[in-house]
Amino acid sequence: MSIIISIIAAFIVTFILLPIIIKVSRSVDLLDAPDRRKIHRVSTPALGGIGIFVGFMVAVFMAVPLAELATLKFFLFGLIIIFFMGIRDDISSLMAKHKLLAQVFAAFLVVYFSDIRLTGFYGMFGIGEMPEWFSIPFTIFVLVGLTNSFNLIDGIDGLAGTIGILILSFFGWVFLTGGYYAYSVLCLSVVGSLFAFLLYNWNPSRVFMGDTGSMILGFIISSLAILFINVAPGMTLGYFEITSSVSVCIAALILPIFDTVRVFTIRFSNGKNPLDPDRNHLHHGLLKLGLNHAQATIFLGLFNLLILSMALLLDPYLGNGSLMLIITAMCVGVTMTLGYKLKRKGHLGKITPVATKSSDLYISKSA
Repeated sequence: MSIIISIIAAFIVTFILLPIIIKVSRSVDLLDAPDRRKIHRVSTPALGGIGIFVGFMVAVFMAVPLAELATLKFFLFGLIIIFFMGIRDDISSLMAKHKLLAQVFAAFLVVYFSDIRLTGFYGMFGIGEMPEWFSIPFTIFVLVGLTNSFNLIDGIDGLAGTIGILILSFFGWVFLTGGYYAYSVLCLSVVGSLFAFLLYNWNPSRVFMGDTGSMILGFIISSLAILFINVAPGMTLGYFEITSSVSVCIAALILPIFDTVRVFTIRFSNGKNPLDPDRNHLHHGLLKLGLNHAQATIFLGLFNLLILSMALLLDPYLGNGSLMLIITAMCVGVTMTLGYKLKRKGHLGKITPVATKSSDLYISKSA
């Protein structure tokens, strides 16, 4: 019952705060203005992440007993660092090296003090345990990479919130089943906040989550993904038994991982800096094919859900390696199909000009 109350509380707090944030942002001209690297044409408040953060934090402190809250101490410290770094970046852009430094320090708190880290490759590619001197920096690298990969998919109305709901609902189910109550409350409280946020972020969006929201979501999801890999093996979720936790985790996070790898590969192959923004993301491709924001978001959400469901169904029969090959083959198939469709429409390899009208032009800043 307390979990249900935490979801409702997070939803209500976020739902109440967002109109205030929107009004204040407009009154002081704190808006995400259109420029040459963005597609949206209307200046839009981009501090929605504040409402998400306050909503789920209130719910977590309300629902989690103090004794269990102590287990989240360093994780929450890291999350607060990411929160303030995100606000600073949304108000006045930070240099990339300063953002990276804050992310690395927050990740270090989680890895070293909360002991949420990758201890090996869990049989993937025949590799087992890894020494601690390698495990800690490698896990920090994974945390920072996944945090930023989630930031990259925050490109159209509703997408980041929808994918966040899907992933965190799954993690919340796993942690509740495994008896990790505090982490389950955290996941599901964020879900409650995201549902409230989507009421204001669905196309046409009245507010963006900004770097504050996308970095928070990325940090939470990446940290809990590593915890999932360590605790999920052997768990039974209804009809599903988890044995290959690495592959199932990658399947749960497939959209941010796949989109980041795909975009970076395109940029490398074109001789460009992988951090230079462009319009080669999956959501950009779907918009070029004529889908609107809502349709593209639903399509990508269903794609993520399909990969996760497939992984859960096949997991009892396949190891990490075989399951990863199937997931990779499906992603390659999607890439080839999208490329073929774009080539037929004459978009492949071209820079799409910024349109001048349509309610589907609200795209938040993402690389």
